[in-house]
Amino acid sequence: MKKRVIVTAECSEKTKEMLRRCFGETCDLTFDRTPETLGDAEICIGEPRMELVERAECLRWVQMTWAGTDIYTRRAGFPENVMLTNASGAFGRTISEYVLAGILTMYRNFPAYREQQKHAVWQSAGAERTLFGKTVLVLGTGDLGGNVAKRLSGFDTVTVGVRRSKGELPPYFNEVRTFDELDALLPQADVVVGCLPNTPETAGLLSEKRLRSMKKDALLVNVGRGTLLSTDTLARVLADGQLSGAVLDVADTEPLPLSSPLWGMENVLLTPHVSGRGFGHDKGTECLIWEIVTANLTRYLEGKPLHNIVDINRGY
Repeated sequence: MKKRVIVTAECSEKTKEMLRRCFGETCDLTFDRTPETLGDAEICIGEPRMELVERAECLRWVQMTWAGTDIYTRRAGFPENVMLTNASGAFGRTISEYVLAGILTMYRNFPAYREQQKHAVWQSAGAERTLFGKTVLVLGTGDLGGNVAKRLSGFDTVTVGVRRSKGELPPYFNEVRTFDELDALLPQADVVVGCLPNTPETAGLLSEKRLRSMKKDALLVNVGRGTLLSTDTLARVLADGQLSGAVLDVADTEPLPLSSPLWGMENVLLTPHVSGRGFGHDKGTECLIWEIVTANLTRYLEGKPLHNIVDINRGY
């Protein structure tokens, strides 16, 4: 008997054809971007609304096409009899490129030169910095943090990872420390990169006290989740000259409110949560997402353990 599969994720005609070709004999595939019910589907590929998951009596597995799982893990109600897996491993490459681009953009004063270009001004825009030899604190050492460390290794940085527990030293990190050591680490960092998921443990981790403990010329980059810090608090800290600037792809409220002072700050680079976009943006990332999805679907049909299983209690 065929497995009933509903695909709610964004899906090109080429991808639909691939899924039908690979799984048409074993799965009854339905494609619906905005379903009102998951019906009798056993498997859902995508990110259906929580209420649909709660009401789906036949559902046994949700395979996400995102890495972040907080739409399910940050609220109660995800059914215990439903497995949740994500697409971790698809986004580290493209997001880490964003991180490096953001750091170098701010370090080399590219925004100022862009403004000068508009007015045909040929002169130095002021002091520039090099990333060579800088101490970079990477909050999170998973796929995203690991890829950031890999990209940084070409700049001979001292890259320190921060995570829940020490364990084995991952590749490309000079050392790994734990969250309870964060207060001692922040004052030493030239750059702090947020690569953390949204969990009770990480929400508000960069408090005002901790932001103010950083070097005055330190740069903050956040590409994990906006709940890592308050954007209002960050704006106050930046206004007081406590940091050299920030690169933000995420915010605690998205879209960032028009009233936020961050919009008008020249030392802040803002993007609308696009650093890891695959669908409609980067074909390579999109391909990686579907490779993860199809590999897991194959394993499910063969009765093998799935990859990227999410611990609902941990939040990732």
